[in-house]
Amino acid sequence: MKSFIVADNRSDLLATLEPILKHWGYRVLSTRKAHDVMTFVQESAPCLLIIGEGLLSDQHLALDAATTEKINSGELPLIALKQEATGPVNLTPTATLAPPLDLFDLFAFIQRNVEKHPRQNLRLRMMLPGMYSTQGQNFILAEVLSLSMNGLFFKAPAQLKKDDRITVVVPLLGQGKEIEVEATVLYTVTPDTKNNYMQGFGVSFNDIPKHHQESLQHFVKERFLNEVSAHQNGVGDFNLEQLKKG
Repeated sequence: MKSFIVADNRSDLLATLEPILKHWGYRVLSTRKAHDVMTFVQESAPCLLIIGEGLLSDQHLALDAATTEKINSGELPLIALKQEATGPVNLTPTATLAPPLDLFDLFAFIQRNVEKHPRQNLRLRMMLPGMYSTQGQNFILAEVLSLSMNGLFFKAPAQLKKDDRITVVVPLLGQGKEIEVEATVLYTVTPDTKNNYMQGFGVSFNDIPKHHQESLQHFVKERFLNEVSAHQNGVGDFNLEQLKKG
């Protein structure tokens, strides 16, 4: 399991980041104290550092020369969390993010800089009613099993083919609205013993309008944060507001 170190003197930010990163499958060592960071580095061989600028300028940070070189060369990625610094910073962060954090920017950074086979989108597993239609045909009810900003997977018996163009309708439950977008079939899944006889197809959205994009982003973010909040156990006071904004 890949290890991340999260260090910041803002307890609410720590309590928000830790369950999210754990939900994505990472081991997280968190602290509010600068002098803990080097100890954590030695103990865990981290793949990513996320440190507030207040601690980056703290004289007690005391990273050794090898770790400093890895950070400044980009070998060990560092996200600096925007904050008023109290002194000079001798490290070169890979990126700087300003709270309230953008969930999608954080996910994209981790995928680009940590994962050998990065995922393109933050995709949620869910069971959501939806509809689709091929050109000139009536809409067919189907179940949405996963959803991202760029596409979805329908559980459905239809015999569609790769590159077929369809219209997709997805209700954004809780928002009192739905999105209707054109999409292209990326792949199909045929039933067999390996997938418990699942049948369906994955699609990519085509030129989703800006107002639909904003509604979908809000829906995906809310669903993800509520899922993290429901499953986090004793990690502190999870603060949805730290990532709902922006």
